[in-house]
Amino acid sequence: MTLRRLLFATDFSEASHAAREHATELASRLGVELVLLHVFERPFFIETGVSHRLQVHRDVEQWIRDVRTEAAQRLETLAGEIRARGLTVTTSFREGVAFVEILKAAEETGADLIVLGTHGRTGLPHVLIGSVADRVVRQAPCAVLTVRLARPPAGRQGGDA
Repeated sequence: MTLRRLLFATDFSEASHAAREHATELASRLGVELVLLHVFERPFFIETGVSHRLQVHRDVEQWIRDVRTEAAQRLETLAGEIRARGLTVTTSFREGVAFVEILKAAEETGADLIVLGTHGRTGLPHVLIGSVADRVVRQAPCAVLTVRLARPPAGRQGGDA
């Protein structure tokens, strides 16, 4: 099997940072193109009350524009950092439902491998929120590498001496 293009999906979290290390190392060793993808998920917002509806709407819309702009800038900064390591990098900034957009991007770019981090949600949060990684793994048109954050050794908590 020959890999030509690796898709790395990031939400800029700590879990994504761990996955980024794997993605960049693989891309470097294999000499393949790395596609960096960030999906901006528009926050769900319900207005309460009527009195300040117009002002609240304007404020929320401005906040969403600011967050979107910041995310796009972070993606380009990340791409620059990776390019400085000698890798071929392209970026894709999308808006929508994360797992849907990741799957679309994999198809459209012809990705041979998707790399993404997991947040390790369990129990009720996993049931209610679901898992982007789970959905991508189940429906991806190519292989998927999920990277989980390292856990401290048994009996030790983060920060213990």
